[in-house]
Amino acid sequence: MNTTGDNKNRIGAFKKSNFLKDLIIFIIPVIIFLFYLHVYNPGILTVDSYSQLHQIATKQYTNWHPFFHTLIEKACIKIYPSPISICVLQILTFSTMWTIICRAFRNNDAGFDKVFVAQAIFTLVISLIPINAIYSITLWKDILFSYFMMFLVFMIYQLLTKKSNVGYGFAIVLSGVMAFVAQLRPNGVFIILIMLVILAVYLYRDNKDKKLYLIVPALTIILILLIASLNVAFDVEDNQKDAVFTKVSHMLADYDMNLDISKEDRTMIHYLIDESSIKSKYQPTYSDPIWGAANEQVFNHNKATYITMAIKYSISNPEHFLKYIASSSPIVWDITRDANWVGSVYKTDINNANRFFYSDNVTPASKYDGMMARHPGSAEYAVLNKFAYDIKDNTLTDTLFDSPALYMYLAIILMVAIHVLTRSKDIYIAYIPNLLNIILVLFSTPIQDNRYLYPNLLIAYLLIIILIWAFANRNTNPPVVTRITDDEDLPHDSRFYIEGSYTHEEAPMNNENYKELLKKRDPAGKISEESYTHKEVPREKDDSENVQNIKGVEEIIIPENASDVPEDETPEEMEARIRAKVLREIENEKKNSDE
Repeated sequence: MNTTGDNKNRIGAFKKSNFLKDLIIFIIPVIIFLFYLHVYNPGILTVDSYSQLHQIATKQYTNWHPFFHTLIEKACIKIYPSPISICVLQILTFSTMWTIICRAFRNNDAGFDKVFVAQAIFTLVISLIPINAIYSITLWKDILFSYFMMFLVFMIYQLLTKKSNVGYGFAIVLSGVMAFVAQLRPNGVFIILIMLVILAVYLYRDNKDKKLYLIVPALTIILILLIASLNVAFDVEDNQKDAVFTKVSHMLADYDMNLDISKEDRTMIHYLIDESSIKSKYQPTYSDPIWGAANEQVFNHNKATYITMAIKYSISNPEHFLKYIASSSPIVWDITRDANWVGSVYKTDINNANRFFYSDNVTPASKYDGMMARHPGSAEYAVLNKFAYDIKDNTLTDTLFDSPALYMYLAIILMVAIHVLTRSKDIYIAYIPNLLNIILVLFSTPIQDNRYLYPNLLIAYLLIIILIWAFANRNTNPPVVTRITDDEDLPHDSRFYIEGSYTHEEAPMNNENYKELLKKRDPAGKISEESYTHKEVPREKDDSENVQNIKGVEEIIIPENASDVPEDETPEEMEARIRAKVLREIENEKKNSDE
């Protein structure tokens, strides 16, 4: 019987099966999103998009939009001088991340099991929702930011479920993802700084031996600083919009109209914003008109005074403060979009944006920064555009498919369900980056655009994938992790990886050899002598053997039934018995697979 040949064939079939699954998950959004790109060629551009493209064409950069995002677009334009190249990058970024996520939450069995089928159907559904397809070809910094936020939540959840038992490669990728989040949108850096503290605590608690609690924060900060240094290298003009100035001005305008303010304070407010401008330009859901009317120089000279004034009246009028926050950022908490909101779900008319941007004595400096829609009068454009706007303009479908608040509330339900099924609270920690984003948007959004909270939708999709996986494995007892860090007392041959999935139940410590071994390896007595369990470790395949001898493994295997262990068993006999047991399990696994 050619066991080695059979094993190679099975491994080959296994790899092909997983590759095909990955390909199907990857290709679904790619095909649908590329069709949207074909119809909306050269992509969907707004005034912000034309601004960044014009910077690239003229080589005169500002940080009104994060320069790192402008630089990414510049790299795409270098490859192919059209906004199409940027859209393709966004499509491939989402599709790749989504494929990795789906692969992580399905069993590695050969064949198309129910979990994979559910993943494929769900991938098709979300790809057909217009907001996802349209955003994939919209040139906004918020799109890549949202994709990386989704992937960050995924990686944090993986880190926590593995009890921080990850390698340096994982730590490097995690640091890179966090650096991208920090530099793709101004509020990203606050999210990441808070998460670095939280992750450092978890990494120190669960895996301080690898020093990841130092490596991840240090590497992330280094990458953030390196990206920030590009502003100096490319001589980027500093004209970034001051979010504090925008919010405080808008808040004081509201307080001036609605609160009993002292004469001195009211005079200071009118020194910042003309009284007539407050009355004519104030809109609860749109702060830019007040921002445009306010004198930023006056604010900068008296910044502490105005911030203190805003805080003072907020504290003395807490009810009105909460009312103001709710009315200025309804997109955060209200699941239905009201007609009086200023902002949009998505846009497709790029010709109007083009005319607006180039109306003020600005002319395109190249072909790509002045591109307009190629197919606005075609039949397929009309059909697809009608479909997208029918979804957006209908209250029910807009709420079901586009509402950030709905998906925030849905995420709470999904996390509770995952908690119940997995008996782990890790999912709540993983969601913190998005919670921080929601809080920051609540206090800073200038307009009710869905793009600011697009991560809500993507992370809810991620939670659904996790829930499908958790539900499918609800009857599987997860292995209990028992960490032992000193393995010098173990024979090297007793450390091995097993190709396959095994669950080892707790076993009583009746054998004196095991007790002696445990005492040597745990002199502080932190591990209970009542039970000792096997932790399934990351697997590495060796085509020549089913059991591989590896140095440095931190876990050992204890038999499921300790009553089968002879009390006078020597370490050598223990090693031989465990090896035989593992080989028997592998043979049983083969038989089950054949059946």
